[in-house]
Amino acid sequence: MVPAPSSLRNIFGNLDIYLFDQLLKGRIKEYTQLLDAGCGNGRNIQYLLQAGLPVFGIDQDAEAIRQVQERAALLAPHLPPTNFIVADLNNMPFTDNQFGVVLCSAVLHFARSEAHFRKMVQELWRVLQPGGMLFCRLSTTIGLENKLPHLHDYFYQMSHGKNWFLADASLLLNLEITLGAQRLEPLKTLLVEEQRAMTTWVLQKSA
Repeated sequence: MVPAPSSLRNIFGNLDIYLFDQLLKGRIKEYTQLLDAGCGNGRNIQYLLQAGLPVFGIDQDAEAIRQVQERAALLAPHLPPTNFIVADLNNMPFTDNQFGVVLCSAVLHFARSEAHFRKMVQELWRVLQPGGMLFCRLSTTIGLENKLPHLHDYFYQMSHGKNWFLADASLLLNLEITLGAQRLEPLKTLLVEEQRAMTTWVLQKSA
């Protein structure tokens, strides 16, 4: 039976539409060990928990991790609460090549410097298995070139008053070359009223 539209939120929660696209393309298997790096309160993993995937999550916010542990206890009681921990993206407590899929949504634009940005991406890549998928959503300058107040280096003042690190297409390409990554999707960027640009960056690690 097809679920009613009113029940879709109960199934998928607030799952990112671009991540849903990867599910439809079969790139997240039911047996895949998956890490949500910067998971917040777990909006992108509600469906994955219900589907029975071996999900892990990290975040710097202890309260967010507490909420994820509570959500996981309800939706996936077989998972130990230690799958969800307070940790920093630039020094993750996981072994090399541990995860088949690594998610990182709305986190990388909080980098403190270019070196910090590169370090976070390298850590995401380190824990990804050969043949695995890295899925990132991040704010960039793509489509907004010369339209945002530029502060210095890759830092821009956003419409809400915060200063964000905004990568450009050249920086992303440079990292792909450095990592030896294959782009699984063309860069897809959503412009929000010329206030910010959210780019989907999907890479595969060579097997």
